[in-house]
Parts: sequence; C-alpha cells; structure tokens
Amino acid sequence: MNYNPDMSEPTSFIASDKKKEMLKTIDVLSFFHESTLERLAQESKEIPLKSDTIIFEEGDPGNAMYIVLEGEILIYQGEKSLTSMLPGTFFGEMSLIEAVPRTASARALVPSVLLEINETQFQEYFATQPQALMAIMKTMSARSRKIYTSLIASNAPVIKLTGENGSKDIIPSLDEHYREVLVFEPETFNFTKANSLACIDTGFTPEEIKQKKFTDLAPQMDPEKLTRMCESLIDKLRPMVSFETEFNRKDGSTYPVECKIQLVESHTDQYEILLWIQDITERKQMENTIRQMAYYDSLTGLPNRNLLNDRLAVALANSARNNQKVAILFLDLDHFKTINDSLGHEAGDQLLQQVAQRIKGILRKQDTVGRMGGDEFIVLIPELMETDHTARLAQKILDSLAPAFKIGDNELYIGCSIGISIFPDDGMEIRTLLKNSDLAMYRAKEKGRNTFQLYTPAMNFKAMERLAVEKNLRKALDREEFVLFYQPKINLKSGQIAGMEALLRWDSPELGMVMPNQFIPVAEETRIIIPLGHWVLHTACQQAQIWREAGLPPLPISVNLSIIQFTHPNLVSEISKVLDQTGTPPHQLELEITETVLMQDTTLAVSILKKLSELGIKISLDDFGTGFSSLNYLKNLPLDYLKIDRTFIKDFNLQTNSAITKAIVTLAQSLNMKTIAEGVETEEQKQFLKELNCDEAQGYLFSRPVPKEEIEELIKSWKTFN
Repeated sequence: MNYNPDMSEPTSFIASDKKKEMLKTIDVLSFFHESTLERLAQESKEIPLKSDTIIFEEGDPGNAMYIVLEGEILIYQGEKSLTSMLPGTFFGEMSLIEAVPRTASARALVPSVLLEINETQFQEYFATQPQALMAIMKTMSARSRKIYTSLIASNAPVIKLTGENGSKDIIPSLDEHYREVLVFEPETFNFTKANSLACIDTGFTPEEIKQKKFTDLAPQMDPEKLTRMCESLIDKLRPMVSFETEFNRKDGSTYPVECKIQLVESHTDQYEILLWIQDITERKQMENTIRQMAYYDSLTGLPNRNLLNDRLAVALANSARNNQKVAILFLDLDHFKTINDSLGHEAGDQLLQQVAQRIKGILRKQDTVGRMGGDEFIVLIPELMETDHTARLAQKILDSLAPAFKIGDNELYIGCSIGISIFPDDGMEIRTLLKNSDLAMYRAKEKGRNTFQLYTPAMNFKAMERLAVEKNLRKALDREEFVLFYQPKINLKSGQIAGMEALLRWDSPELGMVMPNQFIPVAEETRIIIPLGHWVLHTACQQAQIWREAGLPPLPISVNLSIIQFTHPNLVSEISKVLDQTGTPPHQLELEITETVLMQDTTLAVSILKKLSELGIKISLDDFGTGFSSLNYLKNLPLDYLKIDRTFIKDFNLQTNSAITKAIVTLAQSLNMKTIAEGVETEEQKQFLKELNCDEAQGYLFSRPVPKEEIEELIKSWKTFN
C-alpha cells in the first residue's frame, strides 16, 4: 500500500488543541511562538497511515517533510533498515531542503499519524527561524552519524598506516567517521605515514605524501598556530585538539575537513602527531543551505528580515562610533496586489524578482537591499555623509522602476512609494527607525504614490488619524454612513447639463464629513473598496433610474473605478448585474478610470474595456495628461471621453498648460472622442475651453458637488450655463 500525497485531502483527525500540545514537545519546534504553532497545527496536512503503508520511496521527489505524531516509521534502503522514527521526531527534511530526490524509503511499521510540512509551509515557518534550522541540522548530523556508525560497526576494518618499516596497525580511538589517518612530525610538519583512505581522498601515493608537509595539504593553516597546538599535546596540556581547515588534492581541488590531532605514544624522545580527518563537504553544504534559508529570501535571493536586522544593528553601532548617519528606505510597490489578483502569483513572483534586480543594480557595494516580505523592500544606506544623497537615491530607484517590466506576454508598469528615516535624527533604535520609515512610506502613498517622503514627527499624528479612519471605515458601510454627492457636467456649446458625476462622501459620527482623499487610499489598502465600490455603483444607477421614472431627462451618470475594482475578476459580470437590477440603460452609465489603471497591464485593460464597451457603457479616461500615456495603446482603447486634469485648467494662461490642453482636445477629436475639462472655476477658463472646442466642463463655476435633492432641483430648473 502506498501513500499518495496528491489524493490526500487536509483532514483533521486529532483535535487542534491536542495537536498543538504535541507539537510543543518536539525540540525543533520549541523556538516557535505559541500562535505560530497553532497556525502550523491548523494549516498542516494530517496523514493517517495503516501498517506497511509506504510514505515515499528512494528516488521520489523530496517535496515535503513529516513529523511523527503517533506510531513508528521505518527508514530503509533496499533490504537494509537504517533507523526508525518515533513520535516527536521528523524525517524527510534533507531532500526538502536540498531539493533533491529521496535517498531512502519510508513506511509505517504500525498504524501511524504524520503531520506533513510542504515546501511552502517550510519556507514560511522554518526558513525565518534560524534556531529551528540549526536544530534541524544538529538532528540530521546526529542521525546520519548514528546510521553510518551502525552500518559499518559490524565490519569496521583495522586502520593500517604505511610507514618506512612496513605496515603498522593502529586501532582507532575515534568514531568511524574519521577514516582518513596520517602521521606527521611536530617540528617540521612532514608526513611520515598515511592510510590508504587518506591517499585515495587526496590523490597522492604514500610515497608522494611522505614528501609533503601538513601545510602543503592545508595551506590555510597558520604554522605558528599549528606549532602551539602540537606543543599543547606534547606538554600533556590537552589530550586532543580539534579544528577545521581545507585540504588540497593532487588535482588542485579543495575540500573542507574537520581534523583531530593527538600524540602518538612513543618510548623515544621523538614525537609524532596522529592526524584524523573527516571530509565535511556535505555538512558545509548543508550549513550553507540552512544559512541561505535563514538569512536570505528564497524568491529574490536578497537578505531577509533576519539578515537586515543584523546589518542594521552593525550599521547603527559603527555610525554611532564614527559620528555618521544611516538611512533606511522603506519601499512598497504600488498596486502590486492588483497584479497578483489579475495575472496570478507566478507573474507577481517574476515581477518581484525583476524589481529586486533593478534596485540592487543601482546601489553601492556597502549598501543593502532586502525583502521584508510581500512587496515590501528595505534599502540600508550606511556611512551616510549627507542627507541629500538619500533623496537622490530614492529618485534613482523610482526612475529605475519606471520602464515597463516584461512578464510573459505582458508589459507591466509598477511604481513604488518610499519612506525614509535617518539615524540618529529620526530614532536611535531599529524598531523606531523602521516604524518611522513605514509612516513616511504611507505618507508618500497619500501624496499620490510613486514618490518618496522623508519622515517628520508630524507623521506620527498623521498615523493616528489614519488608524482612526481605518477603524471606523470597517464599520461605516454596515452603518450606512456613506452618501453620494453629484456634480453636473455642462455642455459648453448649449450651456445645458449634459450629465453628472457621482462623488462619494463619508459622514462619520466620530470623524465628521470625511473627504475621499482621506479614506479612499485606506479603503484600497484594506480591500474595503470592493464592497464600497459596488455600493457606489448600485446607488448611482438606482438614483438615475429614480430620476428617470420621475420624468427627469435621462442624463448619463459617471462613476469612478479604482484600480482595485478594475482588476477584480468579477467586474464585468457585477456591473452587468447592477444594470439589470436597477433597470439602468447601459448607455447612461459612464465609468471613469485613470491612466494608472491602464499602465498596470495594458493587455488586460484593453480586454476589460472592450467587454464594458460591448455592453454599451461609456468609458472616460480621468486626469488625462498627468501620467505616462502612450498614444500607441490610446488608439486601441474603446474610450469615449478624455478628461483634462484640473492642473492644466487652473493655470491655463501659462503657455505650457494652454499648449497641453489644446493638444489634448485636438488628439481627442482625431480619435473621435469627446473632452471634459475638470476644475473650471472662472469665466475666463470657460471661454478658453470654448475657443478650443472642448465639449464639456465641470467645476465650481457651474456647481459644487451637492446632495441628490439639490441636483434634482437644478435639473428641474432647466438652468443653462451660457
């Protein structure tokens, strides 16, 4: 009977509390916090096995390790039993860590229960715990030694050392790992004898070895240090000395060894030193693998949180001694979750790898970039002489991420928000500096993303405000605290209302009237924007239908879509459902998106917009001219309106702004689109737009955003804005 991991479903057979208590007794898990153990107990797959069930066989993929909860598991190779695993022990970890096929087989001797730890869980729970990884390594080393000793104990040969007077038997006084033995003179370090295994491993013949010195085979050894070690043996100060070094083979290759030296008993005044050697190549490889897992991010290869903290501690200590500064840059990718949701985690992982390489490529040798987790990175700048360098570097990072990323068939654009804190100005401890750089990063997001901010003490107050917003925002939708205001759009030729834009407001009992720029970024980060956006869409369409049934002109109503909503997989079907439920004709709904939405994934954006256009919905590109629009994709998008950003209208009399505005109107006309100008506040601005043949405008000159009752009266009055 074989255990098939693909056919086993995660099912709980032992109560979660009991399982957690069992995990507490396992040495390698003793470093974990209780909450971590609880998660591990809940998330790991529990496997009940009958007697003689084969768990895996030699050569199978090593994609999981196992903890024995109940029963007994036999580890064997062919017909040879190696060891058995009892409750509280683990097995299968070596193949998982090294990503190699199984070197042995495993089966249940009695009915047993295992806990399976897959590769993803191992990375999450163990790779961030250096103590746990070291405990695993020690367990593996002890288990390997036990297995090896038991295999050779029955036929361990007597070690024969070849010397000038023929063979002499020496009974080993060490365990059977130390199979290579040589003898050398303590004064000259010349080898006088060597057993056959030492000759085989080094590649030298017995005659060649006798022409070598210890320091010839181990050139890294300090002769003075070796002399002192030999003297301590001769003077009977120590019975044995252990150390590690590297040996050179005859072919020029090197290998790490663990050495033990002891005095050869002699009845003469001539002393000889017995050298025992163990090849520790595999152990060093395992140590390096575990060190890599403990201190480096498995996806990007960058230092992880553990190594970052170590380097931060060293940098702060050195800077404090040398009266220097240290900068910490906290980077968070803008709208990264949208890419994960729309293209999948594989595309997200590839993007993170490319981002890591771009950032790494522009740093100095002494700087460090590490991944904190998710889409968060830390850049550590030690030995900082001037603060201005930090700002220049932050801008350099932003510029490096501006070009498109090629992920499969997609070209993706990703920005990042950067927060900067400086030691010792903004804090003396690692935790404080990281917190303050994180606060500065959120401030950068609030300022429009894809920018950087230096920490200021006022940000702590800002952070408290944000926490208050997030706390109350989670309850606001259920409490019906949101309301829609409406702002009319005016046809510049006729002066009549051509449509209206629905604008969200939050009337919070605790915070008062909260404007969108205060809560929309928080809603996006917390994903509350998904149900909130649905409410806005449904409420606006429902209100349009109410006005239509009341005999008011069937005016189009526009609704803004955030990037989180736009890439939601159910967007098109949800909008179609809302139109059906409210009875709103599709041509009366206008959806406003920003250039940022398009730049995340142009291919996906074109696909979604075409589906919406096929439903009959109008599409408007908001804040046009402020991003990095490409005329190449613009001509392929089913857009109906280009909205001219208010920044160009505010200072329209500046030559640059007037030229850009004129170019946008001309471009829209050539692409059979209409133009809408935002932020029109004066008659001069209106007249300027009319002369350019801009189609529509909205702004305080015509009406502020007002509640539904006021906009209804405005529509009924048939007022014209000539």
